[in-house]
Amino acid sequence: MSKNIQEYTDPDAMLTELNARSHGKYFLCTCPQCQQQEAYMYKTNMNVIFCNRQNECGETTRVLYTEKESTEALKENYGKKSTSKKWLSKQEKEELRVLTANMRYFTDELGFFDIDKGKNYRGISRGVYQSHLLITPDLEFGTRLLDAFPGIMRRYGRSEESRQRFENRDVVIPFYDEKGQVDRLLLRSTSPDVVYSKENPKELHCVVQYQKDEVKNYQHNINYSQDSPILITESLLNALSVKELDHDVEFIAATGVNHVRQMQAYIQSNSALFKERGAILAFDPDKAGVKAQEKLHALFEKQEIPFEDFPYPDTERDLNDLLQDDPQIFREIWEKVQNECQERVNEPERVLNLAYDEMASFLMNEYEGNVESFEEAKTAILEEVKEKNKVSLAYTDFSFEGQEEEYDIQVRLDLNSMELIQEVSAQHGNYTIVAKQFESERDLLDSAKNFDFAELTSVSEELLQEKMEEKNRQPIFYNNPSLSQDGR
Repeated sequence: MSKNIQEYTDPDAMLTELNARSHGKYFLCTCPQCQQQEAYMYKTNMNVIFCNRQNECGETTRVLYTEKESTEALKENYGKKSTSKKWLSKQEKEELRVLTANMRYFTDELGFFDIDKGKNYRGISRGVYQSHLLITPDLEFGTRLLDAFPGIMRRYGRSEESRQRFENRDVVIPFYDEKGQVDRLLLRSTSPDVVYSKENPKELHCVVQYQKDEVKNYQHNINYSQDSPILITESLLNALSVKELDHDVEFIAATGVNHVRQMQAYIQSNSALFKERGAILAFDPDKAGVKAQEKLHALFEKQEIPFEDFPYPDTERDLNDLLQDDPQIFREIWEKVQNECQERVNEPERVLNLAYDEMASFLMNEYEGNVESFEEAKTAILEEVKEKNKVSLAYTDFSFEGQEEEYDIQVRLDLNSMELIQEVSAQHGNYTIVAKQFESERDLLDSAKNFDFAELTSVSEELLQEKMEEKNRQPIFYNNPSLSQDGR
């Protein structure tokens, strides 16, 4: 039997042998592989055990039960036991409102306490970090949190040992849900005297909205207005370390290497954005970071997202360490990898393909009855490109106000000349108007994202009149090239 498959008679026997204890929707237990009390399993899936020691073990163990008849009943029983109320009480809702208002006030409006403390945190200046985290005046914030919000913090501080974990915590990183309410708090300390251990971790995670099945575990500052590559990393401090050097960088940062699933889902749901801008992956250069980054490699390759890995100078330091140890070298590495990623993003064929995607989406939405799918529209575009034909985008008929004559218009894209062309047909002739000259593939992509049927088919009466007059002024040549228009 594989070492990653363990047999137990039933769930009760397994929980007993692994010293399991209930923790919300999980059981915390001993890892069958490394024998450390740092593994967990979901109560809804008691057939898989995950080790949290990603750098030392990180193994996944599958569980087989020999007493199948009793197993299903026990699983159902544990599922019932794990069911908790799915709403906050009136008092807890008020606590959540007050906590959110305070966090928002200090990070969004005030920015910081009026004190010298916190002008710089781990090499990150206050102006960079203040909208993402808060440094409080003293080390008592953690314990005050327990006392001030006994409802939403009721899962914590029940014992003296648990309360001690909240001592010496003066750094708070809030994570907000889609409604803007605090979902999770991550507590740290600025004190150099604190000794960290398994019982007293460097980062203390507090789930505030405990009634939820899942709370927010990533932050981002993406505003969709930039065009530079997006930084992806496993912690907010790492992301802010880059922002200290490059104030314009946009990032998405998880709450740890074990909490990247939501971040992956965000990337998948915004794949068009990442395809257009590319990404720089900068997980820590340890075993867990490398493993998580490889998973993102697979996702990006599947989604056709261009990316570059941050080239760490060694495997001992993360981004924040580099900022504190050697900011100049850090800056040089960052600028180099950013330029390399930008070059990959701007490859002409890749940008053109993104423009074809935008055109296909436009055609599918505009001609819903005639174009059945995005794939059909994209295939038709690629066939035109392959044959070096103009790509058809829109067609209709129109007339100018006050005129009886009707015109037909075909709007096409000429990739040879990088022009958007309006081909107008009238009773007395055909006319071609260059509606737009694209300066580059990127210019075409930016325009394609905003294609509008009315704008594409809107013809300038003045330009059309000029084309008509121009055609009328053209000399008429007869079959005998030796004769001029008057026959002489």
